[in-house]
Amino acid sequence: MAAMLVGALRRGSGCRGGLRLIAHSLRRFVSTLVVAEHEGGFVKPSSLSALAAAEAIAKDNKVSVLLGGSGPALHKAADHAACSHPLVSEVLVADSEALAHPLAEPWAELLRSVQQKGGYSHVIASSTSFGKNLLPRAAALLDVSPVTDVTAVKEPHVFVRPIYAGNALCTVKYTGEGPCMMSIRSTSFSPATEAMSETKVAPITQVDLSFLSEGKSTWVNLTSQDTERPDLANAPVVVTGGRGLKSAENFKLLEQLAEKLGAAGLTLYLNFFLFPVHTIIYTPSVLNYKIF
Repeated sequence: MAAMLVGALRRGSGCRGGLRLIAHSLRRFVSTLVVAEHEGGFVKPSSLSALAAAEAIAKDNKVSVLLGGSGPALHKAADHAACSHPLVSEVLVADSEALAHPLAEPWAELLRSVQQKGGYSHVIASSTSFGKNLLPRAAALLDVSPVTDVTAVKEPHVFVRPIYAGNALCTVKYTGEGPCMMSIRSTSFSPATEAMSETKVAPITQVDLSFLSEGKSTWVNLTSQDTERPDLANAPVVVTGGRGLKSAENFKLLEQLAEKLGAAGLTLYLNFFLFPVHTIIYTPSVLNYKIF
């Protein structure tokens, strides 16, 4: 690749022409690994949004989807991922009981191994609890610095992300060594809606997991609450309230409004010392695990 970039400089008419050719050459070599989540045999909407972010990086992006877990649901989700987006060129399946639960330790080892073998220029995960738990640990193993909560992609290494609790937007440029690891806000990237052709089905490959070691964390349980409301990470509408509601009984009005709007639910904690209102967000699922 270095030789091709030198050739691009030589062929360019002057510095600007050479830089344009370098930028074009870099776009040609963009390849992305999307760490996908699945449930019930289907790729989650937040991971489909990550595929849309990969498309925003480069239209000719070569995208691999990484799925982990065990059982029939994993392989059904792999079939779904293989036809989920036109840019998907390969689905990598890691079938192991150690990956059946979203523990950062085995998943970080998996991500490091897959990245070292694939040499991807970008690694994308959604800013879900799973992605936020996995990405920093995997980035540390690969000795890179991740870019988090990306809401827009301007160039392959230029991104927009919120700062100051979302009160300002910051444009950042990644200048570190590869891969460029990033988490995206799924509500900022719309998944592809076009129907896939039956001929555009990506191949499915099993990942060699001989490197996996026994971790120090153990899965305890998953406490799930049945609800018809959308998941908070993917909800287009979020309803919240504050001290103006005055009592617990009045929060029922908030719940009724959320039901009418099809919004995600929120609970609130009032802090009278630091800020007028401090919001604590809950989701229908609570993950519990212990570290020895």
